[in-house]
Amino acid sequence: MDAREELQSIIGDLRGYLAQEKNRGLTQVARSKAPVITPVTTPKVVTNAGKPEALAKLYQEYAACLNCPLGRTRKKFVFGEGDPNARLMFIGEGPGFDEDHTGRPFIGKAGQLLTKAIETTIGIKRAEAYIGNITKCHPMKDPGKPDMRGNDRPPAAEEMVSCLPIITRQIEIIQPDIICLLGRTAAQAILKSSDGIHQLRNKFYTMKYGSKDIQVIATIHPANCLYDPSNKKYLWVDFKKIKNFLAAD
Repeated sequence: MDAREELQSIIGDLRGYLAQEKNRGLTQVARSKAPVITPVTTPKVVTNAGKPEALAKLYQEYAACLNCPLGRTRKKFVFGEGDPNARLMFIGEGPGFDEDHTGRPFIGKAGQLLTKAIETTIGIKRAEAYIGNITKCHPMKDPGKPDMRGNDRPPAAEEMVSCLPIITRQIEIIQPDIICLLGRTAAQAILKSSDGIHQLRNKFYTMKYGSKDIQVIATIHPANCLYDPSNKKYLWVDFKKIKNFLAAD
């Protein structure tokens, strides 16, 4: 391959990468004290009264999605739930066994801990927040055994890329004041970072959707608190920051 052919190959690879980033729905601008992440497109503003209808329409658009292999092995599509006008939104990585069997996010043991933390530390009811995941279908180690517990795995990069337009649109519709990213996988996907959760947590970021700046904080996943109860202190510290933010606004 001569220099000209090599340059053309590099340009082709770059174009492919940029197209992939555009499909992800987000592009990161230069970092400042509060990194700003801006969507590629400017969404239409949805009024509070129109948010339930907009979310229902989005659900219908993707409920039968087969854009990645997860759609072929799921039991239920786990869209998300909560107040369409929520000021606070939680985003995890993906559904587990209980969620896959019920179609509801965060209802297993980790979800019960999340609910307790929301209500006792932040001081609001779970139903007052909105809870969703990056992927809407259950990532399984063995897709042939959907009825086996302990069959969970983190979603692959291509699975998250396929689902990111859904969670992005949910954010655009709900327009929360603050988003809490639960765990390393969700934090890395939304913030487009390779840092670990302890490097990403305990600070605020800014995501800009349309004309609104939305504050974002990452924290440890509730499931990690079940494996190691000493991790609860990180969850509680970050949730106190959320409580103070909501109280100050």
